[in-house]
This record gives sequence, C-alpha cells and structure tokens, in this order.
Amino acid sequence: MKKKIILGVLFLLPIFIVLLLLFTNHNYTPLPVIKNNVADLVNYESIEKRDSIQFEGKITILGFLGDNVKDRKINVLNLNQKIYKRFSGFKHFQLVMLVTSGQEEEIKNLKQEISRFSDELQYWNFLVVDKAELNRIFLGLESPLALDPYGSSDYMYIIDKDKNLRGRFDDRSKVEIREGAPTYMLHGYNTTIISDLSGKMTDDLRILFVEYRGKKSDKRRQEDLKK
Repeated sequence: MKKKIILGVLFLLPIFIVLLLLFTNHNYTPLPVIKNNVADLVNYESIEKRDSIQFEGKITILGFLGDNVKDRKINVLNLNQKIYKRFSGFKHFQLVMLVTSGQEEEIKNLKQEISRFSDELQYWNFLVVDKAELNRIFLGLESPLALDPYGSSDYMYIIDKDKNLRGRFDDRSKVEIREGAPTYMLHGYNTTIISDLSGKMTDDLRILFVEYRGKKSDKRRQEDLKK
C-alpha cells in the first residue's frame, strides 16, 4: 500500500507542477508585442465551410502553405504533434493555414493524416485565398522572414486576441548571451525544428494563455468593484 502511495505521488507531482506553472497569474514576463493590429482576413473560402474566421478574439497560430501543401506536410504534422495536442482543449484557440486554389485535394489528404494522430480537428482552419490576399496578410505581419516562390514558409506566427503579432525581442540562447552575441528578434517559429515547437512556441503560448487569464480575472474584479 505504501509503495502504491509513493508511486502515485511520483506520478502526479510533475502534472501538478506543470498545471501550477500554466495557471499561475504572477511571476512571469508577458509575451512581447512585435507588431500591433495585423491585417485581418477578408477574402477567403473556408475548406471546413465555417462562416467567419477572424483573428480578433482568438489566440491564433497562422501558417502559410500557399500552393506547396505537399512539401509543407511535415510542418503541419509537427505543429499538430507538438502544439495542437497540447492546446486544443483551450477556448479561443485556433490554427489558420492559408492555401491557394487548387490545393483542396492535398488538404483533404493532409487532414486525413492529421486525424490519425488527433481525436478531432475542430480548431484547424484551412482557408483558400488568392496570391494577392495571401501576400497582403503576410506583409501585414512586417516580418523580416520571407515566403518562398510558392507562397509558403517553414515559419508560423502567433497572433493574440487583439490582433497583435507576438514573439520575442531577444531570442538569443543563454550561450549567445554569455558570449555577447548581438540581440536578434523572433517573429515566427520554425516548424521544422522540434525544439522551436516543444520549447519556444509551447512556452510562449503558455505565457499568452496565462496573460489573458490574468486579464479576465482583472476585468471580473473591476466589474465586482463597480457593483
């Protein structure tokens, strides 16, 4: 009996620590705003036939697949494994992937592959846009990163509920800081690098969810004071 209790504690303790870090409202640095008020979606067709997909009011991961869905499959599957599974239980969370016309069959095949590893796909959104609309959205991020000739990229972006691009002003590693390397920013997260997803993007999304949870609590307290 004593051995079972010890094993139970050892099993539950890491889970408790993760939840504590995830939901505490203090002792964290807010995720920096890199660009205010990014361009919202205007002309698109939802492959899932959803009426309205917008950035406002959602924590969004935005990706650009363009007309290169087949070659970007690994990016999406990495994102599904390392990010979607962790955060799909949260409200106001969505993934928006922009594709160009003619990629519908590739998207169908990709979604079938995603569904092998996920119970549901309700937070995935694949939107068909023309090249002009895709470029308009990308340029609105003011990112120094570039799309390839197919209108696609390895990098995906975090947009908050207020339509702001989030990232890092200083993305240097501890070693780089110690060696005095010059500061550089993080605008997007490279979905071919697993450490960027399971480390940087996961940590930054957790901070953002905690930040909005804190804002919600502050708003509730203010309303209570008014009453």
